[in-house]
Amino acid sequence: MKLSAQHAKLTRLAQRRFEGFRPYQVVTFLNQSLKERGLIFGLRQFEDEWELTVYDADDHGEES
Repeated sequence: MKLSAQHAKLTRLAQRRFEGFRPYQVVTFLNQSLKERGLIFGLRQFEDEWELTVYDADDHGEES
């Protein structure tokens, strides 16, 4: 079975091109684009690794 992407059915929320790759620029872009949808992104660096966290701003409950 061959799968194909049907991009015509997807709604574009935001788009941006980045010159070079700077993780914090991507996270800033995601936060600016998706905050009103209730998503907030966090980024931390641990030596050679990056940790990306996605938060639900609409969920005010305790973290499990």
